[in-house]
Amino acid sequence: MSETDAARDGALGDKNLSTIHAVAQSLAIGPMFSVALILGGISRPDIGAGWNATLAVLIATLGVLAIGYVVALYARRFAGAGAIYEYLTHGAHPWVGVLVAGFFFVGVLFLGGGGIYLALGILLDGFWTAHISDSGPAWWLWGALALALVLILNHVGVRIAVRAMLTFALVSFVPMLILALVIIGKGGADGVTFSMFDPSETSLLGVTGGGVLGGVLLGILLFVGFEAAAALGEEAHDPHHSIPRAVLWTVGAAGAFFVLMAFAFSIGYGKDAVSEGAWAFSPGPVSELATEYIGSWFATLLELVVILDAMALALAICVLVGRGFFALGRDGLLPSAFAKVSRYDTPWVGNLVVAFGGIGLFVLVWLGNYSSRFTIETPDGTVPLFPNDEFATFILSATIGSFAVELVYLILAVFAFRLVAQAGNQWWQYAIVAVAAATPILGFYGALNPDPHNRSNYNWEAIYWTLGLIFLALAWFGILLATRRDRVDNAAAHAAEHHRVPSRDETLDYRPAS
Repeated sequence: MSETDAARDGALGDKNLSTIHAVAQSLAIGPMFSVALILGGISRPDIGAGWNATLAVLIATLGVLAIGYVVALYARRFAGAGAIYEYLTHGAHPWVGVLVAGFFFVGVLFLGGGGIYLALGILLDGFWTAHISDSGPAWWLWGALALALVLILNHVGVRIAVRAMLTFALVSFVPMLILALVIIGKGGADGVTFSMFDPSETSLLGVTGGGVLGGVLLGILLFVGFEAAAALGEEAHDPHHSIPRAVLWTVGAAGAFFVLMAFAFSIGYGKDAVSEGAWAFSPGPVSELATEYIGSWFATLLELVVILDAMALALAICVLVGRGFFALGRDGLLPSAFAKVSRYDTPWVGNLVVAFGGIGLFVLVWLGNYSSRFTIETPDGTVPLFPNDEFATFILSATIGSFAVELVYLILAVFAFRLVAQAGNQWWQYAIVAVAAATPILGFYGALNPDPHNRSNYNWEAIYWTLGLIFLALAWFGILLATRRDRVDNAAAHAAEHHRVPSRDETLDYRPAS
Protein backbone atom coordinates (compact mmCIF):
# COMPACT_ATOMS: atom_id res chain seq x y z
CA MET A 1 0.00 0.00 0.00
CA SER A 2 1.38 3.41 -0.91
CA GLU A 3 1.43 6.20 1.60
CA THR A 4 -1.03 8.17 -0.51
CA ASP A 5 -3.53 5.33 -0.67
CA ALA A 6 -3.15 4.61 2.99
CA ALA A 7 -3.77 8.20 3.89
CA ARG A 8 -6.99 8.15 1.88
CA ASP A 9 -8.12 4.92 3.52
CA GLY A 10 -7.18 6.06 7.03
CA ALA A 11 -6.74 2.44 8.06
CA LEU A 12 -4.10 0.47 9.91
CA GLY A 13 -3.04 -3.12 9.34
CA ASP A 14 -5.02 -6.36 9.32
CA LYS A 15 -6.80 -7.57 12.45
CA ASN A 16 -4.25 -10.29 13.15
CA LEU A 17 -2.98 -9.50 16.66
CA SER A 18 -3.85 -11.87 19.50
CA THR A 19 -4.09 -11.67 23.28
CA ILE A 20 -0.36 -12.38 23.62
CA HIS A 21 0.43 -9.38 21.41
CA ALA A 22 -1.81 -7.21 23.58
CA VAL A 23 -0.13 -8.57 26.72
CA ALA A 24 3.27 -7.72 25.24
CA GLN A 25 2.12 -4.16 24.57
CA SER A 26 0.88 -3.73 28.14
CA LEU A 27 3.82 -5.55 29.73
CA ALA A 28 6.08 -2.97 28.15
CA ILE A 29 5.33 -0.64 31.07
CA GLY A 30 8.96 -1.36 31.90
CA PRO A 31 8.83 -3.57 35.03
CA MET A 32 12.60 -4.11 35.17
CA PHE A 33 13.22 -0.44 34.45
CA SER A 34 10.80 0.44 37.27
CA VAL A 35 12.54 -1.95 39.68
CA ALA A 36 15.83 -0.22 38.96
CA LEU A 37 14.68 3.41 39.11
CA ILE A 38 11.32 3.68 40.92
CA LEU A 39 10.82 0.77 43.33
CA GLY A 40 13.48 1.96 45.76
CA GLY A 41 11.75 5.32 46.11
CA ILE A 42 8.81 3.57 47.77
CA SER A 43 11.14 2.70 50.65
CA ARG A 44 12.10 6.32 51.31
CA PRO A 45 11.99 6.81 55.10
CA ASP A 46 10.84 10.45 54.80
CA ILE A 47 7.91 10.29 52.35
CA GLY A 48 7.71 6.58 51.51
CA ALA A 49 6.92 3.38 53.37
CA GLY A 50 10.39 2.59 54.67
CA TRP A 51 10.53 -1.02 55.84
CA ASN A 52 6.86 -1.46 54.82
CA ALA A 53 7.64 -0.87 51.13
CA THR A 54 6.59 -4.41 50.16
CA LEU A 55 3.20 -3.99 51.86
CA ALA A 56 2.78 -0.64 50.12
CA VAL A 57 3.45 -2.21 46.72
CA LEU A 58 0.90 -4.95 47.45
CA ILE A 59 -1.80 -2.41 48.35
CA ALA A 60 -0.92 -0.25 45.33
CA THR A 61 -1.38 -3.31 43.12
CA LEU A 62 -4.93 -3.75 44.39
CA GLY A 63 -5.73 -0.11 43.65
CA VAL A 64 -4.35 -0.33 40.13
CA LEU A 65 -6.24 -3.60 39.54
CA ALA A 66 -9.39 -1.58 40.20
CA ILE A 67 -8.30 0.93 37.54
CA GLY A 68 -7.56 -2.00 35.23
CA TYR A 69 -11.10 -3.24 35.77
CA VAL A 70 -12.40 0.17 34.72
CA VAL A 71 -10.29 0.12 31.55
CA ALA A 72 -11.59 -3.39 30.85
CA LEU A 73 -15.18 -2.13 31.09
CA TYR A 74 -14.52 0.30 28.26
CA ALA A 75 -12.40 -2.15 26.26
CA ARG A 76 -15.22 -4.72 26.29
CA ARG A 77 -17.44 -2.20 24.54
CA PHE A 78 -15.25 -0.04 22.33
CA ALA A 79 -12.10 -0.60 20.30
CA GLY A 80 -10.01 1.86 18.32
CA ALA A 81 -6.48 3.07 17.69
CA GLY A 82 -7.05 6.10 19.91
CA ALA A 83 -7.91 3.92 22.93
CA ILE A 84 -8.75 6.43 25.69
CA TYR A 85 -10.07 8.78 23.01
CA GLU A 86 -12.67 6.28 21.80
CA TYR A 87 -13.50 5.10 25.31
CA LEU A 88 -14.48 8.53 26.60
CA THR A 89 -16.00 9.75 23.34
CA HIS A 90 -18.53 6.91 23.42
CA GLY A 91 -18.57 6.11 27.13
CA ALA A 92 -18.93 9.71 28.31
CA HIS A 93 -19.48 12.42 25.65
CA PRO A 94 -17.70 13.38 22.41
CA TRP A 95 -16.53 16.65 23.94
CA VAL A 96 -15.03 14.81 26.90
CA GLY A 97 -13.33 12.27 24.66
CA VAL A 98 -11.75 14.86 22.37
CA LEU A 99 -10.58 17.17 25.16
CA VAL A 100 -9.10 14.38 27.27
CA ALA A 101 -7.45 12.81 24.21
CA GLY A 102 -5.52 15.98 23.49
CA PHE A 103 -4.34 16.15 27.08
CA PHE A 104 -3.61 12.41 27.36
CA PHE A 105 -1.45 11.96 24.28
CA VAL A 106 0.71 15.01 25.03
CA GLY A 107 1.05 13.78 28.62
CA VAL A 108 2.19 10.36 27.40
CA LEU A 109 4.87 12.12 25.36
CA PHE A 110 6.38 13.35 28.61
CA LEU A 111 5.99 9.96 30.26
CA GLY A 112 7.57 7.75 27.65
CA GLY A 113 7.23 9.29 24.20
CA GLY A 114 10.13 11.60 24.93
CA GLY A 115 11.25 11.14 28.51
CA ILE A 116 12.26 7.52 28.03
CA TYR A 117 14.97 8.60 25.58
CA LEU A 118 16.56 10.71 28.29
CA ALA A 119 16.67 7.58 30.44
CA LEU A 120 18.04 5.44 27.62
CA GLY A 121 20.72 8.03 26.92
CA ILE A 122 21.72 8.02 30.59
CA LEU A 123 21.69 4.21 30.85
CA LEU A 124 23.62 3.60 27.63
CA ASP A 125 26.16 6.29 28.43
CA GLY A 126 26.65 4.86 31.93
CA PHE A 127 27.10 1.33 30.60
CA TRP A 128 29.60 2.47 27.96
CA THR A 129 31.76 4.46 30.38
CA ALA A 130 31.63 1.75 33.07
CA HIS A 131 32.43 -1.26 30.91
CA ILE A 132 33.87 -0.18 27.57
CA SER A 133 35.65 3.19 27.52
CA ASP A 134 35.95 6.36 29.56
CA SER A 135 35.43 8.36 26.39
CA GLY A 136 32.55 7.98 23.99
CA PRO A 137 29.51 9.67 22.50
CA ALA A 138 27.58 12.21 24.56
CA TRP A 139 24.58 10.85 26.48
CA TRP A 140 22.11 12.55 24.14
CA LEU A 141 23.59 10.79 21.11
CA TRP A 142 22.84 7.46 22.79
CA GLY A 143 19.29 8.67 23.39
CA ALA A 144 18.97 9.74 19.75
CA LEU A 145 20.24 6.33 18.60
CA ALA A 146 17.58 4.60 20.73
CA LEU A 147 14.94 6.95 19.32
CA ALA A 148 15.95 6.11 15.75
CA LEU A 149 15.83 2.36 16.44
CA VAL A 150 12.35 2.61 17.99
CA LEU A 151 11.03 4.61 15.03
CA ILE A 152 12.45 2.07 12.56
CA LEU A 153 10.92 -0.92 14.38
CA ASN A 154 7.55 0.82 14.62
CA HIS A 155 7.70 1.87 10.98
CA VAL A 156 8.20 -1.61 9.53
CA GLY A 157 5.20 -3.15 11.29
CA VAL A 158 3.39 -3.40 14.59
CA ARG A 159 3.87 -7.18 14.74
CA ILE A 160 7.64 -6.71 14.54
CA ALA A 161 7.53 -3.99 17.19
CA VAL A 162 5.34 -6.07 19.50
CA ARG A 163 7.51 -9.16 19.05
CA ALA A 164 10.54 -7.06 19.93
CA MET A 165 8.74 -5.86 23.07
CA LEU A 166 7.86 -9.41 24.09
CA THR A 167 11.41 -10.63 23.44
CA PHE A 168 12.93 -7.78 25.44
CA ALA A 169 10.47 -8.39 28.29
CA LEU A 170 11.11 -12.14 28.48
CA VAL A 171 14.89 -11.82 28.18
CA SER A 172 14.98 -9.17 30.90
CA PHE A 173 12.59 -10.95 33.27
CA VAL A 174 14.65 -14.09 33.88
CA PRO A 175 17.86 -12.52 35.28
CA MET A 176 15.90 -10.19 37.56
CA LEU A 177 13.89 -13.14 38.88
CA ILE A 178 17.11 -15.07 39.49
CA LEU A 179 18.47 -12.17 41.54
CA ALA A 180 15.36 -12.14 43.75
CA LEU A 181 15.45 -15.90 44.31
CA VAL A 182 19.17 -15.90 45.14
CA ILE A 183 18.76 -13.10 47.69
CA ILE A 184 15.87 -14.94 49.34
CA GLY A 185 17.70 -18.27 49.16
CA LYS A 186 20.76 -16.80 50.89
CA GLY A 187 18.61 -15.25 53.61
CA GLY A 188 19.39 -11.64 52.79
CA ALA A 189 21.31 -9.47 55.22
CA ASP A 190 19.59 -10.58 58.42
CA GLY A 191 17.55 -13.65 57.47
CA VAL A 192 14.19 -14.01 55.77
CA THR A 193 11.41 -12.17 57.58
CA PHE A 194 7.85 -11.14 56.82
CA SER A 195 7.76 -8.23 59.24
CA MET A 196 7.60 -5.78 56.31
CA PHE A 197 3.93 -6.81 55.97
CA ASP A 198 3.18 -5.52 59.49
CA PRO A 199 1.99 -1.89 59.11
CA SER A 200 2.93 -1.10 62.69
CA GLU A 201 6.58 -1.17 61.61
CA THR A 202 5.97 2.40 60.37
CA SER A 203 2.37 3.62 60.33
CA LEU A 204 -0.58 2.63 58.19
CA LEU A 205 -1.76 6.10 57.16
CA GLY A 206 1.51 8.02 57.32
CA VAL A 207 2.70 10.11 54.38
CA THR A 208 5.10 12.82 55.51
CA GLY A 209 7.64 11.24 57.84
CA GLY A 210 7.09 7.79 56.40
CA GLY A 211 4.20 5.34 56.39
CA VAL A 212 2.41 2.70 54.34
CA LEU A 213 0.04 5.18 52.68
CA GLY A 214 2.94 7.31 51.48
CA GLY A 215 4.50 4.24 49.90
CA VAL A 216 1.20 3.24 48.29
CA LEU A 217 0.93 6.62 46.64
CA LEU A 218 4.44 6.29 45.21
CA GLY A 219 3.74 2.68 44.26
CA ILE A 220 0.99 3.68 41.85
CA LEU A 221 3.69 5.14 39.60
CA LEU A 222 5.05 1.63 38.98
CA PHE A 223 2.02 0.79 36.86
CA VAL A 224 1.37 3.97 34.89
CA GLY A 225 0.95 3.05 31.22
CA PHE A 226 -0.53 -0.43 31.69
CA GLU A 227 -3.47 0.58 29.46
CA ALA A 228 -1.17 0.73 26.42
CA ALA A 229 -2.67 -2.48 24.95
CA ALA A 230 -5.82 -0.52 24.10
CA ALA A 231 -3.93 1.19 21.25
CA LEU A 232 -4.04 -2.13 19.34
CA GLY A 233 -7.85 -2.07 19.25
CA GLU A 234 -8.06 -1.83 15.44
CA GLU A 235 -5.38 -4.42 14.77
CA ALA A 236 -6.42 -7.12 17.26
CA HIS A 237 -8.43 -10.07 15.98
CA ASP A 238 -10.88 -9.91 18.89
CA PRO A 239 -10.14 -6.68 20.80
CA HIS A 240 -13.22 -6.93 23.03
CA HIS A 241 -11.71 -10.02 24.65
CA SER A 242 -7.94 -9.77 24.11
CA ILE A 243 -7.47 -6.21 25.39
CA PRO A 244 -9.42 -6.56 28.68
CA ARG A 245 -7.56 -9.79 29.39
CA ALA A 246 -4.21 -8.21 28.56
CA VAL A 247 -4.85 -5.23 30.82
CA LEU A 248 -5.88 -7.29 33.85
CA TRP A 249 -3.26 -9.99 33.35
CA THR A 250 -0.56 -7.35 33.01
CA VAL A 251 -1.48 -5.53 36.22
CA GLY A 252 -1.75 -8.81 38.13
CA ALA A 253 1.52 -10.24 36.81
CA ALA A 254 3.43 -6.98 37.17
CA GLY A 255 2.06 -6.50 40.68
CA ALA A 256 3.18 -9.97 41.75
CA PHE A 257 6.62 -9.30 40.26
CA PHE A 258 6.96 -5.94 42.01
CA VAL A 259 5.93 -7.45 45.36
CA LEU A 260 8.50 -10.23 44.96
CA MET A 261 11.27 -7.79 44.05
CA ALA A 262 10.37 -5.43 46.90
CA PHE A 263 10.43 -8.37 49.33
CA ALA A 264 13.79 -9.60 48.03
CA PHE A 265 15.41 -6.17 48.02
CA SER A 266 14.10 -5.43 51.52
CA ILE A 267 15.71 -8.51 53.04
CA GLY A 268 18.73 -8.02 50.78
CA TYR A 269 19.51 -4.71 52.44
CA GLY A 270 18.11 -5.62 55.86
CA LYS A 271 15.65 -3.75 58.05
CA ASP A 272 18.05 -1.26 59.59
CA ALA A 273 19.61 -0.27 56.27
CA VAL A 274 16.25 0.11 54.53
CA SER A 275 14.90 2.19 57.42
CA GLU A 276 17.90 4.50 57.10
CA GLY A 277 17.38 4.97 53.35
CA ALA A 278 20.12 2.71 51.99
CA TRP A 279 17.84 1.24 49.32
CA ALA A 280 15.92 4.44 48.58
CA PHE A 281 18.98 6.59 48.00
CA SER A 282 21.25 4.03 46.39
CA PRO A 283 22.41 5.20 42.93
CA GLY A 284 22.16 1.62 41.63
CA PRO A 285 20.35 -0.83 43.92
CA VAL A 286 20.07 -3.56 41.30
CA SER A 287 23.80 -3.56 40.54
CA GLU A 288 24.63 -3.19 44.23
CA LEU A 289 22.64 -6.25 45.30
CA ALA A 290 23.63 -8.30 42.26
CA THR A 291 27.31 -7.68 43.00
CA GLU A 292 26.90 -8.56 46.68
CA TYR A 293 24.82 -11.72 46.28
CA ILE A 294 25.98 -13.13 42.93
CA GLY A 295 28.89 -11.22 41.42
CA SER A 296 29.89 -8.18 39.40
CA TRP A 297 29.41 -10.10 36.15
CA PHE A 298 25.73 -10.58 36.98
CA ALA A 299 25.41 -6.89 37.83
CA THR A 300 26.68 -6.11 34.33
CA LEU A 301 24.10 -8.48 32.86
CA LEU A 302 21.32 -6.77 34.81
CA GLU A 303 22.42 -3.37 33.56
CA LEU A 304 21.81 -4.68 30.04
CA VAL A 305 18.47 -6.10 31.19
CA VAL A 306 17.31 -2.69 32.38
CA ILE A 307 18.34 -1.14 29.06
CA LEU A 308 16.41 -3.79 27.11
CA ASP A 309 13.35 -3.24 29.27
CA ALA A 310 13.57 0.52 28.73
CA MET A 311 13.66 -0.15 24.98
CA ALA A 312 10.49 -2.25 25.28
CA LEU A 313 8.83 0.63 27.12
CA ALA A 314 9.91 3.06 24.39
CA LEU A 315 8.46 0.77 21.71
CA ALA A 316 5.14 0.47 23.54
CA ILE A 317 4.74 4.20 24.07
CA CYS A 318 5.55 4.86 20.41
CA VAL A 319 2.77 2.44 19.44
CA LEU A 320 0.37 4.24 21.79
CA VAL A 321 1.30 7.79 20.77
CA GLY A 322 1.52 7.10 17.04
CA ARG A 323 -1.91 5.47 16.90
CA GLY A 324 -3.43 8.15 19.11
CA PHE A 325 -2.38 11.00 16.83
CA PHE A 326 -3.36 8.87 13.83
CA ALA A 327 -6.90 8.49 15.20
CA LEU A 328 -7.24 12.23 15.83
CA GLY A 329 -5.94 13.01 12.34
CA ARG A 330 -8.31 10.52 10.70
CA ASP A 331 -11.26 12.17 12.45
CA GLY A 332 -10.26 15.64 11.27
CA LEU A 333 -9.29 16.84 14.74
CA LEU A 334 -5.66 17.27 13.64
CA PRO A 335 -4.26 17.95 10.15
CA SER A 336 -4.98 15.07 7.77
CA ALA A 337 -1.26 14.33 7.47
CA PHE A 338 -1.48 12.56 10.84
CA ALA A 339 -3.76 9.94 9.23
CA LYS A 340 -1.07 8.85 6.78
CA VAL A 341 0.23 5.31 7.11
CA SER A 342 3.25 3.68 5.53
CA ARG A 343 3.30 0.81 3.07
CA TYR A 344 3.64 -1.37 6.18
CA ASP A 345 0.27 -0.03 7.46
CA THR A 346 1.89 1.87 10.33
CA PRO A 347 1.09 5.50 11.27
CA TRP A 348 4.44 6.98 10.30
CA VAL A 349 3.48 10.62 10.78
CA GLY A 350 1.98 9.89 14.19
CA ASN A 351 5.14 8.01 15.14
CA LEU A 352 7.23 11.05 14.25
CA VAL A 353 5.52 12.94 17.07
CA VAL A 354 7.65 10.79 19.37
CA ALA A 355 10.76 12.22 17.72
CA PHE A 356 9.44 15.71 18.40
CA GLY A 357 8.92 14.79 22.06
CA GLY A 358 12.36 13.26 22.43
CA ILE A 359 14.22 16.13 20.80
CA GLY A 360 12.15 18.66 22.74
CA LEU A 361 13.17 17.10 26.04
CA PHE A 362 16.83 16.98 24.99
CA VAL A 363 16.58 20.75 24.53
CA LEU A 364 14.84 21.12 27.90
CA VAL A 365 17.81 19.41 29.57
CA TRP A 366 20.11 22.14 28.28
CA LEU A 367 17.71 25.01 29.03
CA GLY A 368 16.11 23.91 32.31
CA ASN A 369 19.16 23.57 34.58
CA TYR A 370 17.00 21.37 36.82
CA SER A 371 19.77 19.63 38.74
CA SER A 372 20.52 22.89 40.55
CA ARG A 373 16.83 23.70 41.05
CA PHE A 374 15.70 20.44 42.68
CA THR A 375 17.34 20.31 46.10
CA ILE A 376 16.94 18.62 49.45
CA GLU A 377 17.83 19.78 52.95
CA THR A 378 20.39 17.64 54.79
CA PRO A 379 22.35 18.09 58.04
CA ASP A 380 25.19 19.35 55.84
CA GLY A 381 22.99 21.93 54.12
CA THR A 382 21.09 22.11 50.84
CA VAL A 383 22.30 19.63 48.23
CA PRO A 384 21.10 18.73 44.71
CA LEU A 385 18.60 15.87 44.66
CA PHE A 386 19.83 14.53 41.31
CA PRO A 387 23.38 14.09 39.96
CA ASN A 388 22.97 15.94 36.65
CA ASP A 389 20.55 17.89 34.46
CA GLU A 390 19.58 14.96 32.24
CA PHE A 391 18.53 12.77 35.17
CA ALA A 392 16.66 15.62 36.87
CA THR A 393 14.81 16.39 33.62
CA PHE A 394 13.94 12.72 33.15
CA ILE A 395 12.39 12.52 36.63
CA LEU A 396 10.48 15.75 36.00
CA SER A 397 9.25 14.51 32.62
CA ALA A 398 8.14 11.14 34.02
CA THR A 399 6.30 12.89 36.85
CA ILE A 400 4.49 15.25 34.44
CA GLY A 401 3.41 12.27 32.36
CA SER A 402 2.34 10.32 35.43
CA PHE A 403 0.20 13.21 36.67
CA ALA A 404 -1.44 13.51 33.25
CA VAL A 405 -2.20 9.80 32.98
CA GLU A 406 -3.47 9.57 36.58
CA LEU A 407 -5.89 12.43 35.88
CA VAL A 408 -7.18 10.48 32.88
CA TYR A 409 -7.59 7.38 35.09
CA LEU A 410 -9.77 9.47 37.40
CA ILE A 411 -11.93 10.68 34.50
CA LEU A 412 -12.32 7.13 33.19
CA ALA A 413 -13.40 5.93 36.63
CA VAL A 414 -15.95 8.72 37.11
CA PHE A 415 -17.70 7.93 33.83
CA ALA A 416 -17.40 4.17 34.41
CA PHE A 417 -20.19 4.50 36.98
CA ARG A 418 -22.47 5.05 33.98
CA LEU A 419 -21.39 1.76 32.45
CA VAL A 420 -22.18 -0.03 35.68
CA ALA A 421 -25.55 1.70 36.00
CA GLN A 422 -26.54 0.88 32.42
CA ALA A 423 -25.99 -2.80 33.11
CA GLY A 424 -27.83 -2.72 36.48
CA ASN A 425 -25.07 -4.49 38.38
CA GLN A 426 -24.20 -5.15 41.98
CA TRP A 427 -22.82 -3.02 44.78
CA TRP A 428 -19.37 -4.62 44.79
CA GLN A 429 -18.83 -3.54 41.20
CA TYR A 430 -19.60 0.05 42.15
CA ALA A 431 -17.12 -0.42 45.00
CA ILE A 432 -14.37 -1.46 42.57
CA VAL A 433 -14.99 1.61 40.42
CA ALA A 434 -14.97 3.79 43.56
CA VAL A 435 -11.56 2.36 44.50
CA ALA A 436 -10.38 3.09 40.96
CA ALA A 437 -11.49 6.71 41.33
CA ALA A 438 -9.86 7.09 44.74
CA THR A 439 -6.51 5.62 43.66
CA PRO A 440 -5.30 8.51 41.44
CA ILE A 441 -6.64 11.08 43.93
CA LEU A 442 -4.50 9.50 46.62
CA GLY A 443 -1.61 9.45 44.16
CA PHE A 444 -1.83 13.22 43.75
CA TYR A 445 -2.09 13.69 47.50
CA GLY A 446 0.96 11.57 48.19
CA ALA A 447 3.03 13.47 45.64
CA LEU A 448 1.99 17.01 46.55
CA ASN A 449 1.48 16.83 50.32
CA PRO A 450 5.12 16.55 51.48
CA ASP A 451 7.16 19.75 51.86
CA PRO A 452 8.46 21.88 50.29
CA HIS A 453 5.48 23.31 48.46
CA ASN A 454 7.50 25.22 45.90
CA ARG A 455 9.37 24.61 42.65
CA SER A 456 12.44 23.20 44.36
CA ASN A 457 10.21 20.13 44.80
CA TYR A 458 10.06 18.35 41.43
CA ASN A 459 6.49 17.21 42.11
CA TRP A 460 5.35 20.82 42.39
CA GLU A 461 7.29 21.82 39.29
CA ALA A 462 5.60 18.90 37.51
CA ILE A 463 2.10 19.96 38.60
CA TYR A 464 2.68 23.41 37.07
CA TRP A 465 3.68 21.75 33.81
CA THR A 466 0.62 19.50 34.02
CA LEU A 467 -1.64 22.53 34.47
CA GLY A 468 0.04 24.01 31.41
CA LEU A 469 -0.87 20.88 29.43
CA ILE A 470 -4.48 21.23 30.56
CA PHE A 471 -4.61 24.84 29.34
CA LEU A 472 -2.98 23.80 26.05
CA ALA A 473 -5.60 21.07 25.57
CA LEU A 474 -8.39 23.53 26.40
CA ALA A 475 -7.06 26.02 23.83
CA TRP A 476 -6.88 23.31 21.15
CA PHE A 477 -10.38 22.14 22.03
CA GLY A 478 -11.72 25.70 21.86
CA ILE A 479 -10.25 26.13 18.38
CA LEU A 480 -11.87 22.86 17.29
CA LEU A 481 -15.27 23.96 18.58
CA ALA A 482 -14.94 27.26 16.73
CA THR A 483 -13.72 25.80 13.44
CA ARG A 484 -14.68 22.09 13.30
CA ARG A 485 -17.68 21.66 15.56
CA ASP A 486 -19.12 18.91 13.37
CA ARG A 487 -15.89 16.92 13.65
CA VAL A 488 -16.02 17.12 17.43
CA ASP A 489 -19.67 16.08 17.60
CA ASN A 490 -19.00 13.07 15.37
CA ALA A 491 -15.65 12.10 16.85
CA ALA A 492 -14.56 8.45 16.86
CA ALA A 493 -17.50 7.37 14.72
CA HIS A 494 -15.34 4.50 13.44
CA ALA A 495 -14.84 2.96 16.89
CA ALA A 496 -16.07 -0.60 17.07
CA GLU A 497 -18.59 -1.30 19.78
CA HIS A 498 -19.11 -4.83 21.12
CA HIS A 499 -20.54 -6.61 18.08
CA ARG A 500 -22.05 -9.59 19.87
CA VAL A 501 -24.31 -8.08 22.51
CA PRO A 502 -25.38 -4.43 22.68
CA SER A 503 -23.63 -2.77 25.62
CA ARG A 504 -26.87 -1.76 27.34
CA ASP A 505 -28.00 -5.39 27.39
CA GLU A 506 -24.82 -6.92 28.70
CA THR A 507 -23.75 -7.45 32.30
CA LEU A 508 -20.30 -6.62 33.60
CA ASP A 509 -19.30 -10.26 33.53
CA TYR A 510 -20.21 -10.07 29.82
CA ARG A 511 -23.27 -12.31 29.78
CA PRO A 512 -26.48 -11.24 28.05
CA ALA A 513 -28.92 -9.74 30.52
CA SER A 514 -31.93 -11.91 31.22
